[in-house]
Amino acid sequence: RQRLLKERELPVAEAVRIIRDVVDALTEAHAHGVVHRDIKPENVLLRGRHALVMDFGVAKAVSDATGLKQLTTAGVSLGTPAYMAPEQATADPRLDHRVDIYAVGVVAYELLTGRQPIQGATAQQVLAAHVTSLPQPVTQYREAVPPELAGTVMRCLEKKPADRVQSAEELLQHIEALSTSTGGITPAMTRPVAAVDDQATARWAHPLRVTGMFGLASVGALAIVYGMMQQLGLASWVFPAAIGLLALGLPIMLFTGHHERRRAEARMAGVPTATPAGVARHFTWRRSLAGGGLAFLGLAIASASYMATRLLGIGPAATLVSSGVFEQRERIVLASFDNSTADSALGETVTELFRIDLAQSPTVTIMESAQLAAVLARMERAPDARIIRELGTALVLSARLLAVSSGDALWAGSERAADVDGVFAAIDRLSAAVRERIGESLRTIRRDPPLARATTRSTEALRLYAQALRANDLGDPQRAIALLEQSIATDSNFAMAYRKLGVVLTNFERDAERADSAFARAYRLRDRLTERERYLADGAYERYVTRDYQAAIAPVGDL
Repeated sequence: RQRLLKERELPVAEAVRIIRDVVDALTEAHAHGVVHRDIKPENVLLRGRHALVMDFGVAKAVSDATGLKQLTTAGVSLGTPAYMAPEQATADPRLDHRVDIYAVGVVAYELLTGRQPIQGATAQQVLAAHVTSLPQPVTQYREAVPPELAGTVMRCLEKKPADRVQSAEELLQHIEALSTSTGGITPAMTRPVAAVDDQATARWAHPLRVTGMFGLASVGALAIVYGMMQQLGLASWVFPAAIGLLALGLPIMLFTGHHERRRAEARMAGVPTATPAGVARHFTWRRSLAGGGLAFLGLAIASASYMATRLLGIGPAATLVSSGVFEQRERIVLASFDNSTADSALGETVTELFRIDLAQSPTVTIMESAQLAAVLARMERAPDARIIRELGTALVLSARLLAVSSGDALWAGSERAADVDGVFAAIDRLSAAVRERIGESLRTIRRDPPLARATTRSTEALRLYAQALRANDLGDPQRAIALLEQSIATDSNFAMAYRKLGVVLTNFERDAERADSAFARAYRLRDRLTERERYLADGAYERYVTRDYQAAIAPVGDL
């Protein structure tokens, strides 16, 4: 007490040494069944570098766990109010050695901060405050106290005995760990820099926070992956693979957060945390983040390897162009597909959709309908390529790519459409698969607009358009014009039908006014066309409406 009155607060290292000696004495006393019950600065003598505990005048033997003995008579409290544990202040007859742990916490608090954790004007107020008031953290009054030491002191001051350090021997181990060179004690007059903010760690490791942060990071990661797929033309499986990795990563991050939170809470409570062992050693932020980084690095390597083998024509990823089976701008014959449904016009509709989508490819050339009849006549047999069959209310669209010379199947695939309206999306997927297998860049495939936007969203309008093309090929322009006008009436924004109507009117009806109107309408709606059709609409507008022949030649010269 004289030392405290003179210096108010002691150097951290010296305070730890004194506390260590006091706890060591209590370990011996408790081992012999003796509870001191009046630990305070007045009862600690200093002798050189050692502290001695004295005055066991109110000590009493601890029960041998039979419950036949009591340390205190009910309603009578013994000890010094400022250092009494809550159960001692209320004269709880069931108190035990943990009242000394609480008193050590009060003494340690006073040695480190120069003030007692519980204040009151009278002894009664102090006793009541021990039961009801929470002390301020040690670091609020002295920031130089290491967090590990401050946490240990605050844990000794827990109101409930079960929440404190449970024995003097356990507390001694904590203090001795703090006294080592790696225990977190810094020389006096210096301010420690905590390597980890344990409170922040525990707060951010909460499952809801971990889930929220992981969700935000996942959205960012998927946005980057999607952007790279669009810009670099990565394989289609990369995005689902990234989703799969993130799905596996969430439970790992939650489990890591659980372990990190427990370790942070233990450090705040002053419990020495050993190096994690077993499976737990893998669940740290550093290891988990490194594991996630390695997983995505593996995905990047796998994607790069796939793209390299695809371009070099090696292995199963090789395309028909890279392996030498196809030449660039190879000419493809698109046969009239068989139709196994009850809708007789559906085959023509899907054929035209497929033709429009494949015509967007810069890697192959689709033979026009006018050339097809002559080519098929010179072939010994027509390609067997079935594209539609019914399956309940759904439709299955399947196609094969055949070599003309041998009839060998170079590729086969199928897509399912839930109904007729789903045919657009199914054709998009099927055509993309054909183009990818041939060797077109995935970037250009994904850049093309979907068929529903580049043609019409109306299945009926498209059906009429396909029938009009068929009628025109068969030499019946009057029926073709009538069908095209019906198609336009069904969808007034069907730009492709307007352009075709202008072509038929120009070639057969010689109705320049109606043709020019159709060409002008197609030109105004050209943003709703594929790139190839947009060039054709531009050329027709310049040729027939503005009569600017040079401007008409420019956009279609390479098609």
